[in-house]
Amino acid sequence: MNATSPAASRFTLTAWVVIVIAVIGFLFDTYELLMFPLIANPAVAELLQLPPSHPEVRDWVGKMLWITALSGGVFGLLGGWLTDRIGRKTVLAGSIALYALSPVFAALSTSLASFIFFRSTTFIGVCVEFIAAITWLAELFPDAKQKEIVLGVTQAFASLGGILVTQANSLVLQSAATLPLLSIGEPLNGHASWRYLLMTGLLPAIPIALLLPFAPESKVWQERRRQGTLRRPSIAALFEPALRRTTLVTAGLSACAYAVAFGALQLTPTQIAPGLPDLSEQRAALKPLLIEAGTLNQQLDEALPAFASATTTVPGLKELSGQRTKARQALTAAKKSVDDPKLADDEKAAALQKVAGLTNAIAALDKKLGELTQANPEAKKAVLAREKILGQLAANRAKQDAPDKILKARGNTVQFYQETGGLVGRIVLAALVVTALGRKTILRFFQIPGLIIAPITYYILFRNNPDMFPWAIAVLGFTTTAQFSYFGEFLPKVFPVHLRGTGSSFATNVGGRMIGTSAALLTTKVVAPLFSGSTYEQVATAAAVVATSVIAIGLVLSFLLPEPQPQTGE
Repeated sequence: MNATSPAASRFTLTAWVVIVIAVIGFLFDTYELLMFPLIANPAVAELLQLPPSHPEVRDWVGKMLWITALSGGVFGLLGGWLTDRIGRKTVLAGSIALYALSPVFAALSTSLASFIFFRSTTFIGVCVEFIAAITWLAELFPDAKQKEIVLGVTQAFASLGGILVTQANSLVLQSAATLPLLSIGEPLNGHASWRYLLMTGLLPAIPIALLLPFAPESKVWQERRRQGTLRRPSIAALFEPALRRTTLVTAGLSACAYAVAFGALQLTPTQIAPGLPDLSEQRAALKPLLIEAGTLNQQLDEALPAFASATTTVPGLKELSGQRTKARQALTAAKKSVDDPKLADDEKAAALQKVAGLTNAIAALDKKLGELTQANPEAKKAVLAREKILGQLAANRAKQDAPDKILKARGNTVQFYQETGGLVGRIVLAALVVTALGRKTILRFFQIPGLIIAPITYYILFRNNPDMFPWAIAVLGFTTTAQFSYFGEFLPKVFPVHLRGTGSSFATNVGGRMIGTSAALLTTKVVAPLFSGSTYEQVATAAAVVATSVIAIGLVLSFLLPEPQPQTGE
C-alpha cells in the first residue's frame, strides 16, 4: 500500500516523507514573509545610508510591500499554470529553491535595487510554493479522510513560522557582532543583523533537497499526461461558463480574507496598538522627540547634496566616511556597556579598554580625513556637517529608546496573541474538515464570529479596554487565519486536474495577494483620513470599517460558493 492508494488507512513511509516536506514548506512560507517587518527598516536605511527614521526609508519600505505583493501575484499565477503544465513536484522543488536561495542573495545586497529584486523573488517563490504544495498533496492523498487531515494539519504549521522567525531574530541580534564578517565593502555593515537573519531563509532547502528524491510526483497528473488525456492548462479556461462562477467567487473570498489580514491585523502591532489609552504617557514623551527628529531629517536632506558631491570628487572619501560612522557607533555602544551597573569588574575593565581603543581609532580616522581632503576643505566640511546631524539623530534616537521600547513591546504582545489565535484557528479548521459539515457551513463558522468581533475590537475595545484588546485580536486572528487553511484545503477540490494549479493560483495570488493586500493602502490612505482623532484612532476606526465590510462581502459570497464535486478518475 502506498501514499496514493485510495483505500489507504495508515500513512506509509513515503506518505510521511511527503508530510514532512509539506510541513517544512508551509512553515517557511510564513517564516520568509514575516521576516520582512523585522529586516525592512534597518536594511533600507543601511542601503540608502540614511537613519531609520528618515521619511525616504519609510516610503521605500511601504513601496516594497506593494512591489513584492504584485510580483508574487503575477508570477504566482504563472507558477500555478506551470504546476499544471510541467508537474506538481517539479514546480514545488523549483519554488522552494527560489525562496530559499533568494534571501541569501538579498543578504549580500549592496544596493536597494538588488535588495528589492531578491525580496520579490522570495515572495514569488512563496506564492508558487503554496499552490504547488496544496495541489500536490491533494493528489497524493486521494483518500478523502487522509487528504483532509494532511492538508489541514500541514498548513497549521504555517502559523509557527511567525513565532520561529521572531525567535531567530532574537538570537541573531545577540550574536551578530561575533558572526563571520560578510565581505560587502564599505560603507556597508558586514555584521548587520538583518543580513544574518535573511541567511537563515536557506534552512528549508537542506532537508527538502534530501527528502524530495524520495517523494513521488502526482500519480493522477502523471498518468493523464502519459495517456495523453491531460488537457492543456489555460487561464482563459477559468472563465468558461462551467468554471466562471467558481473562479470569481473563490478569488473574491480569498481577497476578503487577505483584506482583513492586511487591512486590519497586519497594521495592528505598529499602527494601532501603540495608540491604546494606557500608553498615553509614552506617546506624550515621544511626541517632541519625533518633531525634533523630523527637523533633523530635513537638515540632513539639505546637507546630503554637498556630501554626495564630496564623495564623488574625492576618491576613497565615501569608504572613509563609512568607517568613521561604524567607529562612532561602536564607541557609543561601548560607552553604554561601561555604564551598565550589572557589569563585573573585569568586564568593565575590558569595556573601558575597548572605549580607549575606539577613541584612538577615531582619532586616526580624523587624521586620515584631514589628509584626504587637504586639497578640498569643502569636502571635509560636507562630511563633518553630515556626521554632526547623524550624531544628533543618534542622540535623539537614544532618548526615544525607553518609551519606544514600551510601545513596541505592546505591539509584539498583540502580534503574539494574533499568531496564537491564527494557529488555533488552523488547528480547528483541520478538525472541522474531517467532519460531515458542508464546506459553506465550515467557512461561515469563521466568518460570522469575525463579522461580530472586528468592529468590537477596533472601535470599542481599542478605546475603552486595552486589557481585552489582545484577546479580541486573537479571536480575529483565529477567524481570519483559519480561512487561509480553508482555501488551501478547498481550492484543489473545485478545479479539474488540468486547471488545479492555475485555478488555485488565480484565487490565491490574483484575488488574495494582489487585490486583497491592497486593503492596507485602503485602510491607511483612503479610509483613515475620513475620521477624526489621533493617527492611531483614525487607523483603528478605518480597520473596523474595512474589516467589517470585507467580512460581510465574504459572507455574501459564501452563499455562491459551489460545493466540491468528485473529479473523474480520482
